[in-house]
Amino acid sequence: MNEVIDFYTQPVPHSQEHRSRLLQEIAFLEGRLTRLDATGDGDNAYERALGRTYHALLGLRRRELATLNS
Repeated sequence: MNEVIDFYTQPVPHSQEHRSRLLQEIAFLEGRLTRLDATGDGDNAYERALGRTYHALLGLRRRELATLNS
């Protein structure tokens, strides 16, 4: 689990390749959140915690993408 946290909290260098990676990660996280909603997001503590984590990561990646775009 720590490897996942480390991966998602490292700053992304500025390049087209990394912009593409950010877009892929954003799409992945949005897809996971959509699937959680479709299966009854919040039905249990695990799903609620997972949803909060995905929302936090999504916000982080969107801010990083905005920084690249500015």
